[in-house]
Amino acid sequence: MAAGQSNEAQTAEAALQAAFEALGQGDATGAESWARRVLAIAGASDPLTASVDAVVVLALALAQQRRAAEALPLFEALVARQPQVPEHWSNLGNALCELGREADALPPLQQAFQRGDRSAALFYALARAELANGRPLPALTCIDRALALEALDPEFLLFRARVLFAMDETDQAAATLASLRSPALPFDLRVEAAEIQLNLANYADAQRAFEALLVEDPGHPGALIGLSTCHERHNRLDEAEAVRARVDEARARAVPDVGSALAQLDARLAARRGRPEVARALFEAVLVDPPRDPALRTNLRFELGKACVEMRDHAAAFSAFSLGHAERLAHVNAAHPNLMREDGLLAALDRAVPAFRTGVREGADDGHRDPLFVVGFPRSGTTLLEQLLDAHPGLASFDEQPFLQRLVTRMNASPAGYPGGLVDLPAAHRRDFRAQYFADVQRQRPDLAARRPVDKNPLYLVRLPLVAALFPDAQAVLALRHPCDVVVSCWMQNFRAPAFAVTFETLKSTARMYDRVFRTYFDFRDAIGVPTHVLRYEDLVADVAGEGRRLFAFLGLDWRDELLGFTERAKSRGVISTPSYTQVVQPVNRRAVGRWQAWRPWFDSETLELLAPWVERFGYSLD
Repeated sequence: MAAGQSNEAQTAEAALQAAFEALGQGDATGAESWARRVLAIAGASDPLTASVDAVVVLALALAQQRRAAEALPLFEALVARQPQVPEHWSNLGNALCELGREADALPPLQQAFQRGDRSAALFYALARAELANGRPLPALTCIDRALALEALDPEFLLFRARVLFAMDETDQAAATLASLRSPALPFDLRVEAAEIQLNLANYADAQRAFEALLVEDPGHPGALIGLSTCHERHNRLDEAEAVRARVDEARARAVPDVGSALAQLDARLAARRGRPEVARALFEAVLVDPPRDPALRTNLRFELGKACVEMRDHAAAFSAFSLGHAERLAHVNAAHPNLMREDGLLAALDRAVPAFRTGVREGADDGHRDPLFVVGFPRSGTTLLEQLLDAHPGLASFDEQPFLQRLVTRMNASPAGYPGGLVDLPAAHRRDFRAQYFADVQRQRPDLAARRPVDKNPLYLVRLPLVAALFPDAQAVLALRHPCDVVVSCWMQNFRAPAFAVTFETLKSTARMYDRVFRTYFDFRDAIGVPTHVLRYEDLVADVAGEGRRLFAFLGLDWRDELLGFTERAKSRGVISTPSYTQVVQPVNRRAVGRWQAWRPWFDSETLELLAPWVERFGYSLD
């Protein structure tokens, strides 16, 4: 070897060593510079023939600088040259993930695993790729394996919360986030945590997080979009629009996901302000390149459908809703493979309620006032009714909560289950169940004092046997609405409950559930004897004062004319989690009465046959 060549080799070797050292010290810019010097010294047309190690360092340095698009072809070349090296495949998969191509990253990441890579970084990347491919269960397995290796990694924990949200495990997702509410977290991770809180409908926590982020970066577009969304969900539209006006659109649109979130916010604000044509155009534009999160993507289908309804384009709306249901059902089937078409709720409808003692006062001397339960079928006007009740100083409602369902779950853990366990329910269990229920109520409404709790949860209609067993002084209000209007309205909603994704998939399946729920209710209604006031939605919106007087007389409470302003009061209540949160703050009106007629072409004969007996029984008409 000539002296000049020897010196060049020594120089290249020293430069390569410096590149490795810089990379190890986190100096990605320096590592890139040294690696490029090595390749320049080699001078080969194909850098891999000159120094594979230098190419590896260069690619990793580019990736660390978030220049994945430049690193990607280098990783592709490395796996072609050295396919036996698992790290090359892992790096290739990570680069694809950083480019938003998580779905494409799965094959190379699987190659890395097959070749022996068992690193936490690989399992994290695999989790991202599995979720992007619509496989939340393998994604959860992978992220848990990553956390088993690095238990406190905040990025891993955030992604675990995202996976749990995708699986509809909202309580577990919130618990995962609870350990991450630290200002010591990097800013970008705190933004992501706040966005997950927003997705989980924890709007108060999300708002506080976004406000804290904006103290540090007043112009951060993601935080501004999130804060505006929180205001919109609280029905504070003026504040939402004021925050939206602070968004630097150029900065927001520089990041595709943030630009998409901005367009979604603009669409929702347009819909709230009565501009459905603007909302529709924006939703359609976003769905050309929809969010990768399947839950967010599906929700956009439903929002587009509602904008089309407001434009009276029911054919386009039907298409949007149908596609949304198909996507939601596919996602539910992937996340809940054991959820049969006869899900837990519907299976319970087939269990006959046995004879048991009602009006039992054992344990009822605990000082608590038995609740008023507002029940019905979803979308029957229960939220509107709840707002009227909550306006009375003697009553206090709380946003829909699973308090009663938790007791059913406990009972199902026993051999007799529910409702069989009601027959021989021991007095100690009755006292324990009441204590748990009222503890849950107290946590939700610490200001309850002497007011009577109002528990609004529509399908508690089929849990009234448990009410009869535990609360001897309970009463119920049964909200009714034209069955066809109810079916259409349920089908138009993107309910988070997985069981609802199954039962509300089509107009026919929704009608079938309606039929089964009311058949079950009337099978046990007379036997359990819970005093019940029946109130039709159509009657309430036609004469609030008259129906209100009759309702409060049933409850033994006085009527006050100031209760007529309950929709204005609802605006100050904060978040209303039900799909009707935008309607119940509007003045009472009859716009929703008879809406099903526009959908009549999509009601087939079997669907109408299922509903016809209830239409007649409840005093409605199909004309």
